[in-house]
Amino acid sequence: MLQRWLSLLYRLSILACLAAGALAAPHIEPLLPADTQATLMAACAVLLGALALLLLLRRQRRQTLRLQALEQLRVDAEQAHLASEQRKAREQERLRIGRDIHDDLGQHLLTLKIDLSMLQAGTHGATPALERQLAMMARNVELSIEALRRIIHDLRPPALDAGLQAACKALLADFQRSTGIDCSCNYQLDTAAGSAHGRLLYHALQEALANIARHAHATHVQLCLQQVGSTVACSISDDGVGLPGSPPRLGCGLSGMHERVAAAGGRLHIDSHSGAGTTLHLSLPLPDCHEEAMHHH
Repeated sequence: MLQRWLSLLYRLSILACLAAGALAAPHIEPLLPADTQATLMAACAVLLGALALLLLLRRQRRQTLRLQALEQLRVDAEQAHLASEQRKAREQERLRIGRDIHDDLGQHLLTLKIDLSMLQAGTHGATPALERQLAMMARNVELSIEALRRIIHDLRPPALDAGLQAACKALLADFQRSTGIDCSCNYQLDTAAGSAHGRLLYHALQEALANIARHAHATHVQLCLQQVGSTVACSISDDGVGLPGSPPRLGCGLSGMHERVAAAGGRLHIDSHSGAGTTLHLSLPLPDCHEEAMHHH
């Protein structure tokens, strides 16, 4: 609306300036009475004043919009930095919990397992009921140790110690050996981008491969990881039978993954058609990219 008024005032002002110049020229015979000329000159002055005012308002509006944009960038950068710090804090807390569980509870369970083994050896040949009870206790301790290992693994998969790229390639290689399904990997992330959401991406690949092995009847799986602007883009595709339902029905594993991705500020989307395979799309933000952009500004 402001632009339309400016365009109109520009034209009127040009006409006003031409008219004022013609009226003020001393060598030109006056075409209008003096009072009419004065009225026209006053109108010209009003038009020029209005134009100057609108130009000033336009400049102020542009400055206001620029300041608002800069303030929004600052707020976005602060929120991104805060989210990044929260993720780092959560990751450090997971590592601490994993170490504490391993060093404390893990050692207690291992000691209990050894004690039970010694007790079984010392009571060998005793009553069958006692042997069965000790065997059941030993089995429960073994199951507890296995559950504990899974918990520690979920907190920080050991495979990630070698980096996300190596972990994904090893996971795909194991999947190919165990299922016979051909796998390929297109990895285009630098170290910083790969470590930003390494645990989440690794678990997403684990869940996707598990679903493919159980349901897809696929012959090929393609993993693609790349940085697109300030996000990590991940796609896991197969050429299997597709997921049933429209939209596809999600199992517990994928539903949980959807919640984890949303909690990290990302998005998860599944493309699947009957008989045409399935593609799992993930996009996760890289907050450090926003911070660098602010530094450049």
